[in-house]
Amino acid sequence: MRNCKLLLLLCSAFLVACNNPQTLEQCKSKYAVMDSINIHYKTSGEGDNAIVFIHGFGCDINSWQQQFAYFSDKAKLLFIDLPGYGKSDKPHTEYTLDFFADAVNAVMDAEHINNAMLIGHSLGTPVCRQMVLKYPERVTKMVDIDGVYCFYPADSTMAAAYHAFAETFNNDTLRPIIEGFVESLCVPQTPPAVKNYVLSTMPETPKYIAYSTMKNLIDERYWTNEKITIPTLVIASKKSEIPPDYEQIMSNLYSNMSYCEMDSVGHFIMMEKPQMLNELIEKISTK
Repeated sequence: MRNCKLLLLLCSAFLVACNNPQTLEQCKSKYAVMDSINIHYKTSGEGDNAIVFIHGFGCDINSWQQQFAYFSDKAKLLFIDLPGYGKSDKPHTEYTLDFFADAVNAVMDAEHINNAMLIGHSLGTPVCRQMVLKYPERVTKMVDIDGVYCFYPADSTMAAAYHAFAETFNNDTLRPIIEGFVESLCVPQTPPAVKNYVLSTMPETPKYIAYSTMKNLIDERYWTNEKITIPTLVIASKKSEIPPDYEQIMSNLYSNMSYCEMDSVGHFIMMEKPQMLNELIEKISTK
């Protein structure tokens, strides 16, 4: 009898853990379909408004572990593996900002989410911008975490630099190139666990996906400098060699902007300084 009671308690605890996941890993994997492409995502929480997290180049939903832990009891959360990354399908196609934005939109459709705050890191930021521009009725706020930007019209030197950067990913020995790229994005204060995670994911990106992503990222058609009017939080790392007037530059893109620069932190702010970042996100989410 005692063993039966113990078994029932263990089963009960297991069911509670399944229904109330304590970590992002424990959340159930889901898939939305876009033109026969399976987009992997996870959700947590309830509510009419949602926070949607969009990772950067070479990463996946696991880059948002600390945000799950902080916000899981505060809002409906949606974590997406962009197509080509994580557990999403990796078709041989062009990885454009439109393609990524349409994938995010497909996941929001699957979850019946019509009002969302989008949070993008690095590559995820222009994906967020494209979502706002293509599907403005679905996005209420935006957070840019050390986002990638190209500025056009560009002089010949800058345009050449954009294309040279993209071409570095058109290489059959891509792993050492991406590993060096990761090192350039970190600072001495970057926790080893963060660097280990990034080095476990980014260098695994297939060449055709990495090159297509970067080649299309610099496409001038996506960088019209169109101003976004929804409340937007821009968070930048000084490590990213931002210019002294970066706040002014960003204010030309976002008419309703809050701005924060961080020192002694690398590119992966959401993992390196999660508490500070989470508090900033919470502040804009409750405005």
